[in-house]
Amino acid sequence: MGCEGVNMKIESVVLDQWYPVATENMPVSGKVYHTRLLGQPIEYGLDDNATFYAIGRDTRRPLPVLRQYYTYWVSLGTPPAMFEIPEFHETDRRVLATVPVCVRASGLRVMENFLDIAHFPFVHEGTLGEMPYTAVKPYHVEIENDGLYVRGAAFHQPMAAFSHEGHMTISYVYRVCSPFSALLYKTCPLQPAKKDLVCIFVQPCDEDRSIVHMPMACLDDSASTQALRRFQQGIIGQDLAILNNQVPRKLPLFPDFEISTAADAASLAYRQWLSEQGVVYGTFQKSCHTVCLNADKS
Repeated sequence: MGCEGVNMKIESVVLDQWYPVATENMPVSGKVYHTRLLGQPIEYGLDDNATFYAIGRDTRRPLPVLRQYYTYWVSLGTPPAMFEIPEFHETDRRVLATVPVCVRASGLRVMENFLDIAHFPFVHEGTLGEMPYTAVKPYHVEIENDGLYVRGAAFHQPMAAFSHEGHMTISYVYRVCSPFSALLYKTCPLQPAKKDLVCIFVQPCDEDRSIVHMPMACLDDSASTQALRRFQQGIIGQDLAILNNQVPRKLPLFPDFEISTAADAASLAYRQWLSEQGVVYGTFQKSCHTVCLNADKS
C-alpha cells in the first residue's frame, strides 16, 4: 500500500475530540448523509424534528453529537467540553459559512497552511497580499492552557475583505484550539478597532484526506451573505492548488525533513505542539521516511 496508506491505532488525543461534519447552511431535514471520520464510515442528518444525529455505518452505534458555532460536530470517542468562542454570541456579528471543501491532504497540512501568512502575496495576490510586499514581520507564538496562540502578526493587504478595497496593514491573531481546529482574528477594515473572526474546523476523513468547514462571525453589515461567502470561498480555492499537491500528504513533525525560515515560526510551533500532545494520526513518520528512501534507492 505504501507509506501514505499505513493504518494505525488512533491515539486518544485525536480520537477523543469533537469534529465537524457540516455547517448549519448545509444539511436538509430528512436526508441521510454519508461521510468518513478518522477512517470510519458514518452517517448523519437532521430528523423530522430537525434534531441532529450521527451513527457509525458499520456498528450502527449512535455517536456523541453537538450543535455549536454554526457547526454540527461528531466524536468517535469521549470528547471534552467544547472550546469557547464568545464572538458567536455577539449580536453585531453576522454568522455564515463557506461550502465545505474536500482536500487530498492530511487535516494537519490544512491547519498548517491556515497558520502560514508568508504565502499571501504568492497565492492570494490582489486580496490578502501582493508584490513586492513579501516580508513577514516578526511575530511571537505562545502555548497556553487553552491552545497555541500566534500574536503580533501583520501583513500588507490590498483587499482584506469583500467590502473594502484599499491597502491596509491587517493584524492577525491565531488561536489553535485543538489539533484540527483553529480561529483567526483579523482587523476588520470597516471597523478597525475590532476584529473579524474566521474559523477553520477540519474533518479528517482519513489520514491523508480531509474536508474543510469554515464558519465566520463577521462585522460587515453591508455585503450580502452570498458575496461574503463567495469572497472567502475564492481564498480557499486558491489554497487548494497548494494543498492538493503536498508531498507527502501527511505532515512531518521531525524538523530535518523540510527547510524552514523565521517566517515559519507558527508552523514550527504548531508541529512541536502536536508532537508534545502525542498526535500521530495524519503525520508522516520517520519510519515511513526511511522505508521510502530505501525504496527509491533500490
